[in-house]
Amino acid sequence: MHSTKSNGLAAANNQPAETYTPNSTSANYPTGGRLCKQEATLIAQFALAGLIVRRGHCNDYTVSKFSHSRYCQDLVELHAFAVRLGVCHG
Repeated sequence: MHSTKSNGLAAANNQPAETYTPNSTSANYPTGGRLCKQEATLIAQFALAGLIVRRGHCNDYTVSKFSHSRYCQDLVELHAFAVRLGVCHG
């Protein structure tokens, strides 16, 4: 009457689940858009001070808080602005 192949919890035509096998030839994260450590640290220091840093398409930055904002042309200018605000030390 009952099939000896099934335990009653799964259908008889059940297939095993696909397993993930990492492929060593390709990375599983985007390699081109990652922040450098100095940039990430500086943005985090601004965040801890309550400021928002937005990165532009041309590697420029806009720092804002409330309705005030400041444009920084590159990472060097962003760092100089952080020193001026006291966000980080020179």
